[in-house]
Amino acid sequence: MTYSKKIVLLSRSGYVPERDEDFLRRLCSDGIRLFCVLGADADKWEEALDWIGLDQGSAESHFITTTSHIDESLAEVIEFAQLFDSGEKADVQVLER
Repeated sequence: MTYSKKIVLLSRSGYVPERDEDFLRRLCSDGIRLFCVLGADADKWEEALDWIGLDQGSAESHFITTTSHIDESLAEVIEFAQLFDSGEKADVQVLER
């Protein structure tokens, strides 16, 4: 699966490193530019992607803006992502985990 440059993740089950780290690495390798997350463990998801992006041994070398949205609705986060200038035209892709 190829991912859009703008991702909104609705976390239903929370962040579990053993289950979710490979997913985050795939997002990075697909060249996403914006990662917005809301729901369970939103802050943990954001921090995990930040650390993957900083990983010195990682093949991902581009900048990814990460945001967590604790008290916002899915519609508000989608609107934020649509308005965010990522430097290139991209649709917002909503994912659930």
